[in-house]
Amino acid sequence: MKNKVRIYVDGGNRLTKVMEEAKKPFSFPTIISEPGMELDYGASFDLFDLQSKSQEVDFDHMLVEIIKDGESLGKKLVGKAAENKGVLIRDRNRYEKKYNDEVIKFCILTGIASNFAKYDKSHQSVDITINQPLVEYVSNKKDFSNSHGEPLKGNVKVLYYNTNNTSEVIKDVVFDIESVTFCPEGIATFFHYSVNETGTIKDEYTTNKKTIVFDIGSGQINVAAFNGLKAVGVNTFEKGMLDCYEKVSMILFNNFREKLDRKPYTYDIDNMIRYNDKILKVKKGKTIDTTPIVNDVFDGFAYELSKDFREFVKTKFIGNCDQVIFSGGGSELLFDYLNNYLGNDFYCVKPDTAEYHNIIGSMYYRIYKDAANNL
Repeated sequence: MKNKVRIYVDGGNRLTKVMEEAKKPFSFPTIISEPGMELDYGASFDLFDLQSKSQEVDFDHMLVEIIKDGESLGKKLVGKAAENKGVLIRDRNRYEKKYNDEVIKFCILTGIASNFAKYDKSHQSVDITINQPLVEYVSNKKDFSNSHGEPLKGNVKVLYYNTNNTSEVIKDVVFDIESVTFCPEGIATFFHYSVNETGTIKDEYTTNKKTIVFDIGSGQINVAAFNGLKAVGVNTFEKGMLDCYEKVSMILFNNFREKLDRKPYTYDIDNMIRYNDKILKVKKGKTIDTTPIVNDVFDGFAYELSKDFREFVKTKFIGNCDQVIFSGGGSELLFDYLNNYLGNDFYCVKPDTAEYHNIIGSMYYRIYKDAANNL
């Protein structure tokens, strides 16, 4: 008998975040690429032991084929594998609505399958909750679930291939998506803070506590204002950390062109900042310390966001509020810069779960809805 499993997913412009209820979340880059054709050189390389002996799925080197209701959606390198290999980089169009984006859809389905692969599970019935940008959700909420949730439902089979032998299947995962719920970004984060694990509202939020959620993503920034539990205003700004990465990339390419083979991709900059202490590796094994450039770009972007924030708060709460909750992966990088511009006038809450705020908040949203429906 199939077990119905709740999965929470956030298909971001930069990272796809996935969490099975009550389990640890994980993420991978929202990017896919074509694996290319296998070349036959007319010789066997078996004697050289070049082929990988491992039959385990390497989640940093995923080559997957997704079959949805019997129809193949393609065979793609996904996540870090797509950054490092492949013949065609297919980074998603950040201005395309997320529910229409094929890259995000492919990554979401891969993420759900990878969650089951991690726990060696298959043939599951799935109830998924998906984060959506605030304005994208609000503008269509009456028929959003029916028109965009229904196409996701159905049978999904995901085949994992050996990246060194692209015809060899090393694992397959099958699941059925039976129900789809959409939870707006920003509002999900608010539920993370305002709801107890029993589904009840925390006492401090039953009064007229004025809260702003400032969700800084890679491609968009979602802002929501709450007076107690009531949402009194939302907005989405079409800007994000990718703008910072693109600016850093341009500055580096203009100033160090002789040391670079190409202009760094935005994901090169993100990886450099998050994992390499802002050190960029260039030709001949040399490095560039980009700290002054990154700090200058981040500071300028934080100043710009602080002005947007103050204007939003002015329209909702005459310029003041009780707390500002920062969320999203960008808030982890920008908090100190933003706090420098806002900290004297607002109580700023530093993110504790960074890019996982929204999917964890979605879980609390569902817990709250379950408790309300059982009253």
